[in-house]
Amino acid sequence: MNYDVVIVGAGPAGLHSARLCREKGLRTAVLEEHTRIGKPVQCSGLVSSNLRKLVRIDEEWIENRVKGAVIHSPSGEEIELRKKGTAAYVIDREKFDRWLSERAGCDIFTGTRAESVSVGDCVTVKTKERVFRSDILLGCDGPLSMVREHFGEKPQEMMTGLIAVTEERDHSDYVEMWYDKRLSEDGFMWRIPRGESVEYGMFSSKPDFRKVERFFSLGGCRKSAGLIPLGFQKTFFKRTLLVGDAASQVKPWSGGGVVYGMTAAEIAARTVAKCFENEDFSELSLSVYEHEWGKRFWKNIAMGMMFRKIYREMDNAQVDRFLGMMKSLSGKINFLDMDFPAEGMGKLFG
Repeated sequence: MNYDVVIVGAGPAGLHSARLCREKGLRTAVLEEHTRIGKPVQCSGLVSSNLRKLVRIDEEWIENRVKGAVIHSPSGEEIELRKKGTAAYVIDREKFDRWLSERAGCDIFTGTRAESVSVGDCVTVKTKERVFRSDILLGCDGPLSMVREHFGEKPQEMMTGLIAVTEERDHSDYVEMWYDKRLSEDGFMWRIPRGESVEYGMFSSKPDFRKVERFFSLGGCRKSAGLIPLGFQKTFFKRTLLVGDAASQVKPWSGGGVVYGMTAAEIAARTVAKCFENEDFSELSLSVYEHEWGKRFWKNIAMGMMFRKIYREMDNAQVDRFLGMMKSLSGKINFLDMDFPAEGMGKLFG
């Protein structure tokens, strides 16, 4: 089957890329290994308000709106960060992904696992049932990306997000996070009010559901988990781009990747359209993509990775002192962008 663009992976990055490529007049196909879009849910649904710059907000998939967060230190101190308006949306990821798929307007093949890739005069993607050929391939296939593996790339670091959802009603407008080395040596625990339910979780390189259940005194809950790639890697190759989690386009301080992935999807679609316009699908031509997404959030990822390195070496007394300093600056921190804080760091200490 022949297309202009084949996209492997039907998460937000892949589906957003698909719609944008289709709108540019490119024959586009999406290959998704799971039989149902949005399933299984493997990550949290807390997404910053920057989402509204990328798509129209639809109440169909909004579960709650939050204005801020309460950060708990190891000694029990609380730091409240709060914005005047909506800081983040709590979304139903399954409904959101399906909503994106309905607007993609291209061929989507579910239950279709990409088994191998070859790149020559065109791209060939083999699945068990079919062979797909295209001029361009977008690898949007998540943290264990087969496309990324084909090119020998890997994330600098791999974390895990654990999620436990309980049937508690909570429409409050703040999330909570616990930074404590006794809970997670290199991450944190969280609580998110989802409206008709509550989400508890752990971000860690050593995930342990028992710790989540004990700390939050959970009884029955729905459990899920997902890998989260962090750091930098090459994201462009001959006829191929990596987008979203496959490209480690994730915030290192939280593990969130929806806004970064969908922002990169827009840059990828523009890059791909230019390649077709110039009839040039070389690695050099596609290198523009990495340059452009790097201008948008390279500094933020670099800052986040530096923070992670420092945090790993801290003990709880040092964490307390650091969070105490944050509390003294909370009035300024409130103005930082959740996704792109590096742009405002100069003002923070100015």
